Formats: sequence, C-alpha cells, structure tokens
Amino acid sequence: MRILAVSVAPLFPDRVTGGSQRILSDVADALAEAGHTVRVLCSSSSGGGSGFETPNGASIEPSLELRGAFPAPYQTAPHRLQSAWQRLSEGASWAGRAYLHADAVYMRSALGDLPIVRSLHDFVYEEALLSAFTLPAARTIVPSQYLKDCIVASAGRVADQSEIIVIPNGVAVPQKPVEPRLPAGLRPLKDVDLVLLHPHRLHREKGIEQSMLIAAEVQRRLPERNVRLLVPALRRDGSPDDAALADGSVLELAESTGAEKLLELHSWLDMGQMPGYYSAGHVTLCPGSFVEAFGLVPLESVAAGTPAVCAMAGAFREQQGVEGIRHFDYGDISAATDAVIEAVSQPYDAEQAARGVTGRYDIGRMRAAYVEAVTGALPPGAGADTRRTSPVAEATSWRLAPWCYLDRDRIYHDYLAGFENFPLLAAMLRESGTRAAFTADRTSHGFNLEFDRARKHGFIVPA
Repeated sequence: MRILAVSVAPLFPDRVTGGSQRILSDVADALAEAGHTVRVLCSSSSGGGSGFETPNGASIEPSLELRGAFPAPYQTAPHRLQSAWQRLSEGASWAGRAYLHADAVYMRSALGDLPIVRSLHDFVYEEALLSAFTLPAARTIVPSQYLKDCIVASAGRVADQSEIIVIPNGVAVPQKPVEPRLPAGLRPLKDVDLVLLHPHRLHREKGIEQSMLIAAEVQRRLPERNVRLLVPALRRDGSPDDAALADGSVLELAESTGAEKLLELHSWLDMGQMPGYYSAGHVTLCPGSFVEAFGLVPLESVAAGTPAVCAMAGAFREQQGVEGIRHFDYGDISAATDAVIEAVSQPYDAEQAARGVTGRYDIGRMRAAYVEAVTGALPPGAGADTRRTSPVAEATSWRLAPWCYLDRDRIYHDYLAGFENFPLLAAMLRESGTRAAFTADRTSHGFNLEFDRARKHGFIVPA
C-alpha cells in the first residue's frame, strides 16, 4: 500500500522535538518494514531542505512550507500555505491512504477522497482540539485510555468519532546496563552528588518551577548531599516551540525559587544520548501540570535504570503501579520531596523495573499495532463528516470527568491545574464509585450549589 503520512511538526534524522515525533519515526519505519511504500510530508521552516530515510526505507520529506513551530504552525505567508496545499494534493494523488500524525492537517480538501487514519497525541493544543471536534477521519489512534475517555466525553458528543483505538506508546529498553553520561560541559559526577533530571521542554506547565522548588527542598533536607538539577535548554539554531521559556527567564526563575546554585543548564540532547543521560541521574522529575496524553519521560527513565517522581496530572495517573514511578498531588512540593528522598534511600531493582516497562510498553507491540490500525480494513462509511446533537442538555445521569480525580473532599481538574472542594458531591462519588454513573438527588440546597458548579466547570460530565 502507498501511504502518505503527514506531520505539521518537523522530523530530524538525529533528534526529536517531542515524544510524539519519536513515535512518528517508529511508525513510519514499521510501515516500511511491513512492505508498504511510505512518504512522510513534514514541515520545514526554511521552505524545503534535504530529506532522509528511516532504517527500513520510509522517505522523510520536509516539504511543507509551514512554520514548524508551536503554537500556530500555520501562521505564515499565503503563498506558503498555497504551496503546502499543493504538496498535500500531489501526495494524495500518489497515495492509497493517508496517516495524519498528531493530526493538525486543516487542509482536508487537498486530500480529496483519500481514506484518512489519524492519531492524536495531546488534548491541549488548539491543533488537536480542532481536529477532534471538527475534522473527519475514518479511524483515530490515541496513546492512552485517558485520552480516549477525554475525547468521548467531549468531542465524541458533538462530532462523528468512528473507531478510536488505544495503542500505548512503546518504550525502548536498553539490552544491557547503560553507562552514565552527563552532557558536554558539565562537571563530572562525585559520590556526594544527588542528580535530579528535568528532561522536558522549558514550559511552565511542564513543571520547571516545581522542579526548582523540589530541588531546593531536597537540598535543605539533605545538606550532606550536593543537589544538582539538570535542565536542557533548547537549541539556538531554531526553536520548534515558541512557547518555551528563554534561558534568561529560567535563570531568573531559579533565583526566585532558591535553586540558582543547584541549576545546571545544558544543550538539548539527541535521541542516542538520552539513555546515558537518564542513567546519570538519581531521580527524574515530572512535576508539571501539563495535561499529558501518555507521558514517555518517566517510562524512558525507568527503562534506563533511574526512578521517576511524577505529579498526578493527565495520563501520568495511568502509570500508577509501574515499579520505579512515584506520584504526588500536583503542587505538593513537600510530598514530591518525600518521594524523591524515598527513591534515593530505598532499595531499587533497576533491572526488574526495566523489565516491567518492557512488559507493559513493548515497542515492537506498538509498531505492529500501528501497522494494523493504519493499513487494516476500515468500516463502511467511516470518516464521513457527520454530526449529531449533543446530549448534554437532556442528560439525566452524570459521572466524574475523565480529566479529574477524587481526593477525599477535593476534586483535581487537569485543565484547571488544581483542586476544588466538593464535600457533598465527593461523598456521592465515593458511594457510587468515581467512574460510575450517578443520578443527582437535588433535594439539598448545598448539594445543588456544588452540583451546578461542578457541571459548569467540567468536573462532571454526562454519563
């Protein structure tokens, strides 16, 4: 089969700009390995550039003249948009099926009647939300049950959502212990060092401020250790993310959080450097409020032998029970610090933890599942641009929203990045089960107030 894969974000032969782009490289290569002819059209901020091939021969063509940066990849000159439309149209004439990775392909008309399989890898950015709510596809692939539940509870109520398939992201586990390797320019490791890693984009929502607060608190509690907080700075040869903080802003933030002596900025790392980097750390921090649709970082860290400490945000909650990963309520710096100290002071079987990651997130299983989902038979009529009336207005039963979780009398909301108190509603949710449907008994004035507030702000959704 001839498959046209499309990504509005760029692909590079030796580095990635986010977890979803690493997944795309694997998917394209797996499709080629299975005998399909694959062309991947991706953006190139310079309006072109030399392409490359994956190991099994998928052709990566950086020919879409989009910005290649988030947010607003389409914010460019009209003639460049016209060029991108033409490239897509030419590719559609060649292909037998389209795969839209992290779908943000608004130019559906350029694809004609080509059957479309798409994937969504977040439910935060405008591009993903517009795709889920407004753009047709015959099949939708998501990396977690969490993301599927979010789509069904919102976009699935107002637009056609044929076949949503969950394929967890795969994690490559090194075949042998990884030698610790710090980035170039950093001083060598000493026995007294306690190295905390923050291997994320420099977004506030990714938890850079929380990582600094945690590092400072760990240093206060363990004065005999030399805490080092390692943070990658984006490359200066063209940032793919306009929302990231500049290095100067990070330094100012470090000073305000008391972590200025602990922070060590270093260059953005290539894929091949990441296992050694993870192995050089004592704990990997994932303390942000960003609504993760999967969360590769803690799993990659555990696979390389280093435990991780994560906020209970988004799909990170699905990783509860994974050996080597500890969780805490977002914003609770004291609890996060407790988790870090436990991680470095308690016995840890790194090899066993890595085997657990392989068992749950095998990369070979992911590749095979994508090949089947992208190339397999599509149901008749799937992908038609149809709509149905939202049932929200006439709903008679409700349940806790999938982007929320219950903690005693509080409910955490991923999109509000915080807790609110609902003592009466929380009691009902505990009684009925947090994911079970309930019918509101609106006889109590206090309950009515809580229920209306919860419904208005999305803490509950129609069952």
